[in-house]
Amino acid sequence: MQKTVKGTITAANISAMGKMRYGYIGIETEDHEHIKVKVTAFTKFDTLEVGSKIQVELESVGDETLLTAKKIASSA
Repeated sequence: MQKTVKGTITAANISAMGKMRYGYIGIETEDHEHIKVKVTAFTKFDTLEVGSKIQVELESVGDETLLTAKKIASSA
């Protein structure tokens, strides 16, 4: 399943290996829902900074409780 959400990054636990980033970010959506999103080495992103307004393309693999970001774009 794929979906797109807009919101604000509220937390980030990101590690770096060379130019790649991976870990998890917390997002508060425009509907005030809090979700945890996995960031992989294959995630394309503009920013991972806490407080940034973003639009995220999400993909769930199997269980909907584990959401993976395919693309994180800055949103105004």
